[in-house]
Amino acid sequence: MGNLVSLYHDLCNEVEILELRLQDLEADIKYSNRQVFTGVLPSNPPVHIPFDKALISYDATNAKIDDVFERLGEKIEVRKQIQKILMQLSGVEAKVAFMRDVEDKDLKTIAEELGYSHVWIKKLSQRINQKIKAE
Repeated sequence: MGNLVSLYHDLCNEVEILELRLQDLEADIKYSNRQVFTGVLPSNPPVHIPFDKALISYDATNAKIDDVFERLGEKIEVRKQIQKILMQLSGVEAKVAFMRDVEDKDLKTIAEELGYSHVWIKKLSQRINQKIKAE
């Protein structure tokens, strides 16, 4: 659980990607709607498509939307849980967690950069890990 901040960052990226995927699928569903209701693929010259084939495409796109929406909800829930944990960290703890987990710095470097002893930063890092495990 040492990379909580890094995990949070990755989750934010995944949420953004899933939101973009949903937007893309919503555009696909509009395209499928046109196929179902007009029976024509927008091409030059227009190509007629059987209703059953258009409906299969429409249903497949809707199933993808449902899957992505469900996965997005799961990711958002995990992100909220991590936010709750991170909000409990403050001051030096937050700095140490960020430097350790996002910047991937070792504790000795963190101690030097923040002006604390290595022993103190090590204890603080352990305390952060205990808070994370408690959640």
